[in-house]
Amino acid sequence: MTKANASILCILLAAVLTACGTVLTPQPTPGPTSTATPLPGETLAIGPAGTAPALPLADTATPTVSPTPIVYVVQSGDTLLGIAMEYGVSVEAIQRANGIENPQFLRVGQELLIPTGEEEKESSSGGLLLPTPTPIPFDVQGVACYETPASSLWCLGEVVNTAPAPVTNVQMLVTLFDSDGQRMAEADTFVAADLIPPGDRAPFGVLFVDPPPGQTVPRVTTLRGEVAGELTASYVSMSAVEIEGKLSGPQFEVSGKAQNDSTERSAGRVSVTVTTYDANGFVTGFRQEAVELEAPLAPGTSAPFSMLLNFHGDSPADFSIVAIGLASTE
Repeated sequence: MTKANASILCILLAAVLTACGTVLTPQPTPGPTSTATPLPGETLAIGPAGTAPALPLADTATPTVSPTPIVYVVQSGDTLLGIAMEYGVSVEAIQRANGIENPQFLRVGQELLIPTGEEEKESSSGGLLLPTPTPIPFDVQGVACYETPASSLWCLGEVVNTAPAPVTNVQMLVTLFDSDGQRMAEADTFVAADLIPPGDRAPFGVLFVDPPPGQTVPRVTTLRGEVAGELTASYVSMSAVEIEGKLSGPQFEVSGKAQNDSTERSAGRVSVTVTTYDANGFVTGFRQEAVELEAPLAPGTSAPFSMLLNFHGDSPADFSIVAIGLASTE
């Protein structure tokens, strides 16, 4: 990620939800708070029985050949998150299988081996980063787990930055407990946003390919979070405008424009993250995509985007949008 002198990012949480012919102006509803007592250092989040955002940097690895290999060719606008959701595997498994250290940067035309065998069932907890010495205060909201047609389990949620400064490298651990409080499985992930300003939020998701049987309770722990410091200079103030959201078959479609709100800096790279919620504020899905730019986005200008995302449960009752811009080096 290139560091350059620039303004700090701005996140817009604005949307227009169209349902049954009625146009609504939704306000993202914070996830419900459990009345149970969390373990030390943990947030207890209970939801109904998700998508993995950018995961931790993987150790240098030799590509792994699966028993029945599937090769995917990266297209413009693809993210590891979207590819993982399409094939029902975890982002970390794709990273391990292809020796990808930084999941944020894919090349158009790059061939990815999609793991389909036992290697996908390996635990992802071996690559955990060490927790920060002084934990950054976060709120975890809207956590819910959903069984997939392949009997995997997606656990989704979002983090709210309650610190007084922007934070980065936010890493979460999702642990599944049985009804007797026994630890059954765990996996780690990073939140979708590289940078979270004070009071703003970012979604996360973990895929359990071979979840434990029976009813489980997820607990979410903050493993890592750092004050962004000079990193904020790499970002450009962005917002999402002219937003529309509607059902499109079995998916949810969101379109709008990503606008560069800076008066000085162009944005060389822009991404948009959409999070959907049910009527109770549980996260039901999210997707992150790069906005196609023909040239760096100049101050005061905008670029259109449109995306389709999958969701779990009933039709989304609400959604939020995060627009992020990295300063151009040109």
